[in-house]
Amino acid sequence: MQLDFLIIPELGAVMPILVLVAFALLAAVISEVVMIARKHEARRLPAVISAIGFALALVYVYTLAQQVWADGVATYIWSWGTDSYGAPLGVVLAADELSVLLMGLFTLMGLVVSIYSIGYMSEDSGLTQYYVLLLIMVAAMNGVVVSGDLFTLFLFYETMGLCSFVLVAFRRTWEGLEAAIKYLMMSAIGSTLILFSASYLYGLTGTLNLGAMSSAIAGSGHPMIPIIVALLTAGFGVKGAIVPFAAWLADAHPAAPSGISAMLSGVVIKVGIYGIIRMNAIIFPTTVTFLDWPVLIAIFALVTMTAGNFWALTQKDLKRMLAYSSITQIGFILFAFGTATTFGYQSGVFYIVSHALTKGLLFLCAGAFLHAVGSRDLDDLAGIGKTMPIAGGFFAIGVLSLMGMPPFSGFFAKFLVLSAGAGAGGPYLLFTVVAVFNALLGLGYYLRMLITVWFKPASAVAASGHRSTPTMIAGMAILALGIIVLGVYPEPVFAIARAAGSALSNISELVTAILNATGTP
Repeated sequence: MQLDFLIIPELGAVMPILVLVAFALLAAVISEVVMIARKHEARRLPAVISAIGFALALVYVYTLAQQVWADGVATYIWSWGTDSYGAPLGVVLAADELSVLLMGLFTLMGLVVSIYSIGYMSEDSGLTQYYVLLLIMVAAMNGVVVSGDLFTLFLFYETMGLCSFVLVAFRRTWEGLEAAIKYLMMSAIGSTLILFSASYLYGLTGTLNLGAMSSAIAGSGHPMIPIIVALLTAGFGVKGAIVPFAAWLADAHPAAPSGISAMLSGVVIKVGIYGIIRMNAIIFPTTVTFLDWPVLIAIFALVTMTAGNFWALTQKDLKRMLAYSSITQIGFILFAFGTATTFGYQSGVFYIVSHALTKGLLFLCAGAFLHAVGSRDLDDLAGIGKTMPIAGGFFAIGVLSLMGMPPFSGFFAKFLVLSAGAGAGGPYLLFTVVAVFNALLGLGYYLRMLITVWFKPASAVAASGHRSTPTMIAGMAILALGIIVLGVYPEPVFAIARAAGSALSNISELVTAILNATGTP
């Protein structure tokens, strides 16, 4: 499908961001006007505006993909000069295949959550703020993955964090406020580590442009570089929910509205993983012989997946169990990238897509159960699949996908990651054995969830449940369909993942584009 009339080459990389920000402002203004005119809150209007904004942003992501696949890296700059390396001094955005794939995933999840929230949030107040924050959060995530300089990346990263803090505490419950404060404090520590690392890198290289920084550091052998790698990994690892920096996640996911839980687990924590992998690949390439950062990443991955599994095994709260499961899945994603092979990068990218759809679906299903019966306790949810067969059926699809059962996307994703580990050789063979152990260990609580929802007699609480609203069902159906399609026919999405992984492996094209970007639109 050709949408050439929408392509603005000079603005291609920035349009998926600008559109969402524009619709956030539009939702705020129109809702305020309606409230003044009618003396009451416009309840569904901001949701409709939000959904339209996400849909239009998806169109612009598609046009950007056309541009990137045809011409290579797409750049946007707002520059007021050049630094000592001749690199642009100002805001630099650069989109490659990985950026485009992630922007599409983030925006799609935002669209799904907007649709789902029409029914799920129907009894809440302050809905205008909810959708405005959701739009800005996704815009900031899109900005992170196209940032070509550290200042811009940090600005978008912090904007995303501020929106997510507020959304976790949106309902102003004690649980939500406590979780948001914990999330804020840990993220502040992570952001401080990133800012400190960026400051030191600027002092070391004299530039914030990632392309110039990569060229300046390559082969330098500076003794501070291993420390900077550790600080950056820890800083982004907080948002990425990597053990031992994941303590906030198990509180934030259960406390947040379920649509936001789906965003946090499905895509927000992936931004932290993106930061770790992209920054290490650009600034500290594997050719730096004195620092083997991929092995460091792989070890973090094994610790993360193991800890997440053991924590999940002890839970009775469904959303908390799913939150700990997300930590485990982050471990698998990080393990794929830790192989530092092209196939490993490609497998990790595909796993990101599969996990976003799967865990997003499971949190939406958990929200449907909570919306119907008012409980997240597994004992109360016994047999709820019989009372809510549609949501229960979607829940079963999500759980089976997480288990790695065909014909769902999780099977192909896990197979790719384990194959990448085995193919990397050396210590990764032992690492792969640990990953297989964790894949089997996770079956303990996945089967428990499935048996509780479908095969136990219905509890008194579950028997009082009611079917979900049409918009909630629509949101869950989109993700469930995606899981099935990716499992039955993964090739089209894996082809995009291959291009994205190859772009990450061959980072020189992006580095050159960032370094040589010139002019101001």
